[in-house]
Amino acid sequence: MPARLRLLKGATALLYIGPLIAGMSGFGWGLVPPFLGIFVLWLIILRPEQWPASATEWLTADALWASLAQVLSQLLLVVVLFGVGRGIGGIAGYLPMLHPLLPLSISFIAIPICRLIWDARIAAGRGEFLDDEAEAAQAPLAVAEAASAVTPLLALPDDATEDAARNAVASSMDSMAAVYRLEAVCDALLRSGRSHAALRRAVVIWATEPEVVAPGLVSNAVLTAYQCVGRNPDLLRLFLPRALALVAAFPDRVSGFPPAATLRAAAETDLDTGPNADLPSDLRADLRDGMLALAQAIEAASAPRSLTDVPRRDTPVHGSPSRA
Repeated sequence: MPARLRLLKGATALLYIGPLIAGMSGFGWGLVPPFLGIFVLWLIILRPEQWPASATEWLTADALWASLAQVLSQLLLVVVLFGVGRGIGGIAGYLPMLHPLLPLSISFIAIPICRLIWDARIAAGRGEFLDDEAEAAQAPLAVAEAASAVTPLLALPDDATEDAARNAVASSMDSMAAVYRLEAVCDALLRSGRSHAALRRAVVIWATEPEVVAPGLVSNAVLTAYQCVGRNPDLLRLFLPRALALVAAFPDRVSGFPPAATLRAAAETDLDTGPNADLPSDLRADLRDGMLALAQAIEAASAPRSLTDVPRRDTPVHGSPSRA
């Protein structure tokens, strides 16, 4: 995401360069309205949360005043950029002779480039936002849509086959809003009074699949799966070896795993209470060892690596292979 934001800032610079060049070229204020239209269109596409979402909302006084304020702010920005361009041209003592469409085209090209880099609705489904204001506006809607989308999963019978449950979960999570859907179904399972045995296993399996963890599209998938597991011994025995394998395979995704301190604390307390209290001592010991091993692996993957950590290779002399 940081890389995309940097690209977005670079593309947005094109938007501002247009009025600057127009001012430097000495164009009249007649170009302000088309620049204003470009700026407002850019804002509508990149910041949809700042505009009414429906025709009914557009008819309300509050929405109209808010939209007018947005347009006036963009008008002020265009005028300021024009003025700065005029000042730069005056100080330089040189006004480039350009076609009026050139600065307009520079600003306009920022719109499709920014749209290719950042789709606000898709990003919101992934839990990514430009700032706190965008998150506050879009996150509640994304959460509500996710809760509605996972409702059919909760209707699966407790004795559903594992294949049926896994296919249902995979189908539901095949969405850009998977981060919210995973959290929604896990929250619902934690509050549910039913066992949902097949669904819980399917959710843990899906969230710990390499195809889900490696791309990082659901960055907290393993952490959410662990929260869904709770103190269920069967789910712990399913989760721990899969999580250990994922840490070894994808150490760069360790930020989406449970904190090592949380695992250590759970190994010392949770395994002696609840459903684990009735387990044979050897099984509890195995679970405890697994949680401590996962905590240790997460700490190792989280530790910063220095150049001395990189294995060195003996340089062959005159092209001959080194021998022990």
